[in-house]
Amino acid sequence: MPDAVTRPARTPFVVLVLLVLAAGLVGLLLLNTSLQQGSFHLAELERSTTELRDRQQALAREVALLEAPGSLARRAMSLGMIPDTSPAYLRLPEGSVTGDLEPAGSSP
Repeated sequence: MPDAVTRPARTPFVVLVLLVLAAGLVGLLLLNTSLQQGSFHLAELERSTTELRDRQQALAREVALLEAPGSLARRAMSLGMIPDTSPAYLRLPEGSVTGDLEPAGSSP
C-alpha cells in the first residue's frame, strides 16, 4: 500500500472562519449602535429646530404688533409725546420751509 495521503487539519480553518464571522457580527453591532445613536441625535435636533421655529414665529408676531401704528401712537403718548397737528416740510431743491415751525401746544 502506498503511503497514506495526509490531510491538513481542519481545526485552524474552522477557527479562522469563526473568528471572521465573530468580527463581522461585532462590527455590525457597533455600526447599528452608532446609527441608532445618530438617529436619536437627529430626532433631538429636529425637536429643537421645531421649538426654535415656533419661538421665532411668536417673536415675529410680537414685533408686528409692537410696530403697528396704533401701538406706536399709544407708546408715544405714554412717554408724553403729542401728535403734531401742523407739520413743517423742508423742500430741498429750493431750501424753503413749508408749514409751521413752532410745535403744537408750545407758547413763547
